[in-house]
Amino acid sequence: MNALKEENCMKALQEICSDNFNDDEYSLNGSAESAVCLEKTTDGWMVYEKEKNSKNDTFFYDNIVEACLDFLRRLSMEKNYRALKDVFFDRIIAGEKIA
Repeated sequence: MNALKEENCMKALQEICSDNFNDDEYSLNGSAESAVCLEKTTDGWMVYEKEKNSKNDTFFYDNIVEACLDFLRRLSMEKNYRALKDVFFDRIIAGEKIA
């Protein structure tokens, strides 16, 4: 995925998270205690939940979209995941139209 698409995904995810969740519930740039975390690695993307200095339920993705969707699912705990997923894709598409 090119850098522009990655940037659009991250921007959309940041907007959704800041609109719907407390800042201490998530981290989009690495590890944060008692949070759902998205971390870029040399091989792709890692999503996990950090608790007591341990990375739990860690999954690796080579596709940022899949990583973002897992991240949103974990944050929303299934309650409003479908609506957030739709907003995520709408914002990615809007970002691509602007670019």
